[in-house]
Amino acid sequence: MTTMKLLCLLLVLLLVALVQSSSDPHDPPAPQADSGTKACEDLLKALEHYKAERARALVQSLCPDEQPLLVFVNPKSGGLKGRELLHSFRRILNPHQVFDISHGGPLPGLHVFLSVPRFRVLVCGGDGSVGWVLSVLETVRHKMVCREPPLAILPLGTGNDLARVLRWGAGYSAEPPLSVLQAVDEAEQVLMDRWTILLDAQELSQSGTDPEYLEPPKIVQMNNYFGLGIDAELSLDFHLAREDDPNKFTSRFHNKGVYVKVGLQKISYSRSLHKELQLQVDFETVPLPSIEGLIFLNIPSWGSGADLWGSETDGRFRKPRIDDGLLEVVGVTGVVHMGQVQSGLRCGIRIAQGNYIRLTVSKEVPVQVDGEPWVQPPGHIIISAAGPKVRMLRKSKLRQKKASTAAAAKDNPASGKDAVH
Repeated sequence: MTTMKLLCLLLVLLLVALVQSSSDPHDPPAPQADSGTKACEDLLKALEHYKAERARALVQSLCPDEQPLLVFVNPKSGGLKGRELLHSFRRILNPHQVFDISHGGPLPGLHVFLSVPRFRVLVCGGDGSVGWVLSVLETVRHKMVCREPPLAILPLGTGNDLARVLRWGAGYSAEPPLSVLQAVDEAEQVLMDRWTILLDAQELSQSGTDPEYLEPPKIVQMNNYFGLGIDAELSLDFHLAREDDPNKFTSRFHNKGVYVKVGLQKISYSRSLHKELQLQVDFETVPLPSIEGLIFLNIPSWGSGADLWGSETDGRFRKPRIDDGLLEVVGVTGVVHMGQVQSGLRCGIRIAQGNYIRLTVSKEVPVQVDGEPWVQPPGHIIISAAGPKVRMLRKSKLRQKKASTAAAAKDNPASGKDAVH
């Protein structure tokens, strides 16, 4: 049955339901009205179900022997670039492959692809959007035929640390959408660890017995990093400023300027965080140096591309990898130290490596997970591996070099002309 015929049939049934629900002196009006309303709701649900099933059938018929692409776009990221990309991809691809993540989240798109045997995912947004898709994918994985679709990133956020590590760049540089699709097609698959953080807020007694629970335990997923102390406090101040006036936060450059401003306001910050924490790594107590911030790294990029761990060889630790099943534990002494790390002049203070972390926090402290900050009450924090590793798509080095050259030529047209001659 064609879509037009189905809509005509639904319209007729809807009119019948409305006529049946009209007032009649011989019938009680209320039950008739209820039945008419229920009929309307059932018809609307049937239509939505038909549309969803039709979308799934269309996607499955696209490339039965290949890997269709499921695209999620956050139109609120990257200023107007997200909205433009949403329209561009819907023109290039089948519209049932492209979803606005701000309307309903990632679940509708994953539902359409439930029965697709092999497909890839492209997330156009910041690291928060990527984490959102990965978290929802984890919850519905058991219902999908393709349980581990590899994921690529088109960076539209402010920091884009995960995109940097996977060679997708520091931000979107107006690369043509067709070129983006080709880069995704040529990308290589890599594995990445994910971590579960259990935050159990308790009022700790002096004797350590009979704790008073302040709030229910919270469980969050981490892809990039988890921080406590000064770096989380800067993220929190930025987050609050953005909530007060979100219309001003449409540019990566403006956002970074706000970060600098809040950092300068905290330059004399002193808390002695090391006195408020007890750290265990792989069930061994680890003494903390004098620090104001403690960061747990899953990827070698932090705070918009800074190398917090550093590249120097150290016999005490392994060389970090995103799939080694280990977290790097690093400390910073304050805002000045963070600025030096951002400038490449220093690294953080290497403290430990491990795959099971337990923290005891004696006072409330700002924390942030992948850039999402809040104030955490005292209690216990446990970090452990979050099930199987996820499959990510890393941009090929040749494609990355071409994109960098094109972006440089666009920024400096005269230089590009000289290169041609």
